[in-house]
Amino acid sequence: MKFETYKKTRIGGVTLTRLVSNKAAVSAVALMTAIAPVAPAWATIDNTVTATGSSPGNTDDVTATDTETVDVEDAAPSLVVTKTSTDTNVGAGDTISYTYTVENTGNVTLSDVNLSDAHDGAGAAVTPTNPTLTTGDPLISSDDGVDNDYDTLAPGDIVTWTASYTVVQDDINNNGGGDGDIDNTVTAAATPAAGTLGGTLTATESVDLEAQNPSLSVIKTADDTAEVVVGQVITYTYVVTNNGNVPLTNVSINDVIDQGTPSSATAPVILTSDTPADDDGLDNVFDSLAIGDSVTFTTTYTVTQSDVDNLQ
Repeated sequence: MKFETYKKTRIGGVTLTRLVSNKAAVSAVALMTAIAPVAPAWATIDNTVTATGSSPGNTDDVTATDTETVDVEDAAPSLVVTKTSTDTNVGAGDTISYTYTVENTGNVTLSDVNLSDAHDGAGAAVTPTNPTLTTGDPLISSDDGVDNDYDTLAPGDIVTWTASYTVVQDDINNNGGGDGDIDNTVTAAATPAAGTLGGTLTATESVDLEAQNPSLSVIKTADDTAEVVVGQVITYTYVVTNNGNVPLTNVSINDVIDQGTPSSATAPVILTSDTPADDDGLDNVFDSLAIGDSVTFTTTYTVTQSDVDNLQ
């Protein structure tokens, strides 16, 4: 359907009729585009004027026409996406908050503006949600609120999304995939009213993780520390605690008395924490000790005559 307007003006015996015809079909979207703060996206605006006149006695009508074509600026769809986070140096259990901002920097209206976030954290996926218009007229840029896409974004307008991610222990254990941080790359896409939205639009945000801090402590006690005699059996107890921020494997102890005779830890091996840990029970090495957990080793030593002769 053509959008046509006629305007007639009579000067003396001559009637001038001016016809204005737009090539594009008129629709609600087209009208919305027309009131946007840039020119419409069809190629040209054609105006054809027709002049008519009648000879004396109305025996011979004459007409003349002329057309003027006005170019409309080329469609140049474009958008910019940014991503920010205020969180740094996060540890297991911390929640990172992300904000995504998309601006329509082109000259045509964009529809179905959407985001996807490629997140290399070991935990749950990150999904940008709750798109909200922060700059623009909600009567022009609008959204039905039923999904995470923003339905219509006019030139110059800005919409934001938010998301969050909870850091898991595996992020610390694998050192953020090896580089010490969690990287997020957001990709923005949209459908322009005209033209082609070329290229891949991305923005990356990195959040630093706590550095791996493996650490353990050991406390050793003897059941008798005073005036031991030859032949007396001393029982030693060793409590080893994982006080770092990553799990430890192959936890073991080696105790050498000052006479130079080794006295290795022997069974039983007992986990004293309420939190389960892993051990196969086949040796005196504790296979896997979780953060904050403790394991107890015991051994015995029989006092010798050499101890009394040399250590008194």
